[in-house]
Amino acid sequence: MKDIVNFIMYIVSLGPTVMIPIVMLIFGLAVRVPFTKALRGGLMVGIGFIGLNATVSILTSVMNPAIQNMIKIMHMNLKVIDVGWPSASAIAYGTAVGVSIIPLGILINILMLVSKTTSTIDVDIWDFWHFAFSGSLVFALTRDITFSLFCASMNMIIIMVIADRTAPLSEKYLGLPGISIPHGYAGSFVPIALVMNWILEKIPGINKIHLDAKGFNKKFGAWGEPTLLGFVIGCAIGTLAYIAAPGLSLPDKLGKIMLMGVTLSAVMIITPKMAALLLQGVVPVSGAIQKFTQKKFSGKRKIYIGMDTAVGIGSPVVLACASLMIPVALFFAFVLPGNQFLPTIGLVGFVFMFPLIVAVCHGDFFRSFIIGAVNVVLGLWIGTNLAPLITNAARAAKFSIPKGSSLISSIDYGSNPFPWVFVHIAQFKILVYIFGTILCVGLALWNRKKIIEDEKATAAATDAKRTV
Repeated sequence: MKDIVNFIMYIVSLGPTVMIPIVMLIFGLAVRVPFTKALRGGLMVGIGFIGLNATVSILTSVMNPAIQNMIKIMHMNLKVIDVGWPSASAIAYGTAVGVSIIPLGILINILMLVSKTTSTIDVDIWDFWHFAFSGSLVFALTRDITFSLFCASMNMIIIMVIADRTAPLSEKYLGLPGISIPHGYAGSFVPIALVMNWILEKIPGINKIHLDAKGFNKKFGAWGEPTLLGFVIGCAIGTLAYIAAPGLSLPDKLGKIMLMGVTLSAVMIITPKMAALLLQGVVPVSGAIQKFTQKKFSGKRKIYIGMDTAVGIGSPVVLACASLMIPVALFFAFVLPGNQFLPTIGLVGFVFMFPLIVAVCHGDFFRSFIIGAVNVVLGLWIGTNLAPLITNAARAAKFSIPKGSSLISSIDYGSNPFPWVFVHIAQFKILVYIFGTILCVGLALWNRKKIIEDEKATAAATDAKRTV
């Protein structure tokens, strides 16, 4: 067993750009895709991920200096430092919970597939770190490994159900056929998005405001097209960052503002193309899985490939919301009472927050942005509240605390409602075991009911076509 766990952890340590192609190759061969076709599909997924990561890195390279300038201009001196998601994932995988979550997560996925309580094959094993992070914080608080793994498992089961239920929306509004997003960070905002979207729908006047990608083009003409829209947003952020920056001449300021504009314009165009490359690799394996399941099992069950939320960042609405949210988040950090969390290197990660919010809001920019802003406010308070525990967990995982900082957090899962809830209910172990089991079983059975309803609807539609 130890050798199996070590092998799995070795694969995970290669990172998602290597790990996911390997997993896709294995799944492709398992459903009898020819080796060369399965290998090509896996490589295309890896190429797509490298391309998506490259665009995020390009954005980060120009955004981080701009963020630092905005922080200086606003004279922000907050004591909780943002260490970003790479550091948060290292903390998560550096604990006893992190070592155990990979085999446990795979087992949960298999059991849910067999029991028809999920339709997602989660190949995004790397991002199990989100579930491990929740469990690691609970472990730092309770020192109870069994209870910590139970909380991590609850986190995963809830996210798996969310992934299934949002998959049709992701297909329609993000252009992701056959894919679901069982991503702990993106999925955790879906309950808030559903509630907020319902509230916005009930407010007279507000419920009439709609602005999707087509709406941008219609309302702003050529300026609503991704190339020019990215340029305008980039220049706007660059102006906030550099127009009042000391020590720079006017030509230097204009140069940096223009660089921001051109870079964001490029990201708006390149990112969807990288996502399209990734989909080229997923579609053959996804199609083979559909044929395999329909041949082996009765009914018309649709199986989704569970992928990292990066597959959804090609949407212009996602990119626009994420970019504009960066200065908004810094403003909130500056003015919110009780906040001590200074988000910095993790701010570019907002692109991973918005895909499922945008899907839930049917591609609407206005509602997605409002919901995102609410999540940022909550996140800053959560990040401040969890910082002492995250710092203790980091020390326990032998993570090196940045010099000059006493408290750390992460704008990713360190400021997320899921781990915050688990930490604050951890003192009621027995009740958590009881009500957590009821919640997970109830969600799983509800999801199973929906899956069966979807099967019947698909079968009826197929029969109707045959009779025509």
